[in-house]
This record gives sequence, C-alpha cells and structure tokens, in this order.
Amino acid sequence: MLALAFTAVVCSFVAASFVVQRASAQIGDLSEGIIFNSGPSIEHLAQVRRAVLEAELSLERYLREPGNRREAERTLEADLARLKDAARAYLDLPPVPGEEPLRLDIQASWLQFEQRVQKARSLADAPRNANAAAALGRDIVVARQQFLESVTRAIEHDAIYGRTLAGNILETRQNTRRLATALNVVCGTVAVLMAWLLHRQARTRRALFDAHARFLRERAAELEHFAGRVAHDIRNPLSAARMASELAIRRSDEGPVAQSIRRIIRSLQRADAITGALLEFARSGAKPDPGARTAPSEAIADTMDGFAAEAEHARIEFHVEPIPEVLVACGSGVYLSLLGNLLRNAVKYMGDATTRRITVRVTTGRGTFVRTEVIDTGPGIAPELLPSLFEPYFRGATDGAEGLGLGLATVKRLAEGHGGRVGVTSEPGRGSTFWFELPRAGPAWELGVDDGELAAGTPERDVTHLQ
Repeated sequence: MLALAFTAVVCSFVAASFVVQRASAQIGDLSEGIIFNSGPSIEHLAQVRRAVLEAELSLERYLREPGNRREAERTLEADLARLKDAARAYLDLPPVPGEEPLRLDIQASWLQFEQRVQKARSLADAPRNANAAAALGRDIVVARQQFLESVTRAIEHDAIYGRTLAGNILETRQNTRRLATALNVVCGTVAVLMAWLLHRQARTRRALFDAHARFLRERAAELEHFAGRVAHDIRNPLSAARMASELAIRRSDEGPVAQSIRRIIRSLQRADAITGALLEFARSGAKPDPGARTAPSEAIADTMDGFAAEAEHARIEFHVEPIPEVLVACGSGVYLSLLGNLLRNAVKYMGDATTRRITVRVTTGRGTFVRTEVIDTGPGIAPELLPSLFEPYFRGATDGAEGLGLGLATVKRLAEGHGGRVGVTSEPGRGSTFWFELPRAGPAWELGVDDGELAAGTPERDVTHLQ
C-alpha cells in the first residue's frame, strides 16, 4: 500500500508538472505571436498611416509654395523615407493566417502612391505644367485614400488576430488552472493517505524498536554484570598462578622447565590482560563521582613509568609534550585507564613502522574541555574502519595483536560517562591520532580536597577501583 501510495503521489506530481509545462509552452507560443508579430505589425502600420498623411501634406506644400520648394522638398523626402522604412518593416514580418492578400494590397497601394507623388513633383518643376501638377494632386488624394484603407484593413485583421491569441491564452490558463487544481487535490489526498499509513507503520516500528531496545539494554546489563563477575572471579586464581610461576622460576635452574614456566607466565599475563579488559569494560558503565579531580601531568608521569619496559621491548620512543597545569573532572584511575588503553592500543598496532614514536599531548583550547591526544607513527587506519573503532569487540587489524577489542570501547564509555567525548584521525601510512576530551575541573580547594588526596586518587570516588 505504501508503494502504491508513493507511486500515485509521484505520478500526480509528474502529471501536474507536465500539464503546467505544456500549458506554459502553449502560452509562450501564443504570447510570442502577439509580441513578435501582431503587435509589431499594428505598430508599423500605424507608422505607415502617419507617414502617408505627412507625405501628403508635404507634397501639397511643395506644389502650392514654389518659393519654399527647397525646404518642402527636404521635408517630403524625409516623410517618404519614413514611409518606406515603416512599410518595409511591416512586410518583413512573417504574415499571420489570412494576412497575405492584405499585404499584397498594401504593397500595391504603396507603389501607386509613391509613383503619383514623384509624377506630381516632376510636373510641378516644369512651369507650363503647374496646372497639371495640381490636377495630379487630386489623384494623389485618391491613391492616399486607397493606401490608407488597405492599411486600416490590415490593422483590423492584426488586431482581431491578437485578440484571438489573447483569448486563447486566457482559455489555456483557465483550463490549466482547473486541471492542475484537480491533480493537486488528488496528490494531496494520496499524500494524506500515505502520511497516515507511514504514521501507522512508524508507530508499529517504534513499538518494536522500543521493545528490542529494552531487550538489548537488559541483555547488556546482564552481560556487564556477568563479565564483571566472571573477570573478577578469574583474576584472583590467575594472579595466584602467576605469582606461583614467578616464584618457581626464581628457584629453578635454567633449562626446559624454566622455559616452560616462562611460557606459562606469558600465557597468564595475556589471560590477565583479557580478564582485566572485561572487568574494566563492565565497570565503565558506573556512575562517575561528580567531585573527582585529577591532574593530567601526574597521571601521565605515572603511566609513562608503567610503560617504560613495554616501550623498550617494542623499540618505541615515548615523547610527552609540555603539559599545562590543569585539572580534569574525573578520578585518577579513570584518567589512567583512558590514557593506558590508548597507549596500549598504539603500542599493539605499531606494526613494522620504520619510525616508532608515540607522543602524548594535552591541550586546553576547546572551551571548558581538556583534550589528551596519543599520536603514533604506525601504519594508520583505513577510512572505512574509522566509524567502528570505538564499538565493543571490534578489532580493525588482528595480525599479531591479541585482545577482545574492548580497549577503545572502554575509552568511549568512560569519556562519555564523564561528560566528554572521543575521536580519531588517521591516514594510511602516516600514523593515527586518538584523543579524548574531559571537562575541565576547578581547583581542588573548591571541593575541600587536599593535594595529597588529589594526587593519589580517592578509591571510593574512582570508577576503576570499584570491586
């Protein structure tokens, strides 16, 4: 039904547009007939009438005033030139239907009038033929009358033709208006029907979407609780097994047993990292403490110390740009988790890059927010992968990199949970820049927190220390 309604709306719209366009073309053709033919014809014929009358008056003056003949001759020549231009302009126009015989009459009358005018001038120039010239002047009146009658008939014909075109324009407009109105009514009716169908469909889909969203939220909450519980329960035996393995390798001699124990330790480390990611992701949905404050400079220094061995092993140079004296509105554990996940991600995906450098930068240029950037010189990220990087369990590249794909998702949830945001810019072959922004916090004394508590972080206010 939606498809049929949409098709009907489109067809009505197309039909209305076609009718309007066709009517516009017809009106344009009719208007051109008035503008470029009927109207100019009447204008030129009116000029012909005026020129004929003026030429007759100039000829009469030429015949009756021999003393002013030179001036009268110039006036007569000018009148005859205007008559010729107006007649030629009229005859050059394309004839309207039924006008051709009238044009022939006008052309013949014009030639007869000019011939008699020239003959009268010739007789007037001879003294013995003055009376003959006066008699011929009476014949000119007859020729002028015939000429003007043919011009008048042509004017009437063009006026009737123009009036007919104007009537056709009016009729076309009225017909088009009625037809377009009918099509618009049909289009509007179908559109209302379509809107009602869409509304009903949207309500149904909305109900299904809300039910599905509630189901997903419930499942997500169950998954978070389950992941946190399982990860927490698994980390304790893992830590005990790791400590026992490290104690065993200290007491054993170098040999196959020691190598096996080292492999066990590495496996336990990976398992601990995976369960840690699960636990951190589950805890990232906790409500942040509104009174938490952290100095990025101190948190970054602590993080760099923890990554020193890992950076040396991966042959990566760490560089920290000068950090402004500023506080962010989160606990120290949250900031350490945000920065640590980004650094761990940069180290993990450095690949075989020739230049191996990771830079940490903190800026305060965006209003009330503090931005922390982790810039690497790795292989970069394909543009089509960028929108999905911060989704849970998404892993863009898996060669040699282990994990569940929760690190960046944890960064996103922690940052947004504290009123901030995250992002990434990358160019394949040129490295990537991951960043997060957190609200800028006021001084510690505004909350009654001493500097020692701020530097160390308050466990009960720190999301990442909730057990």
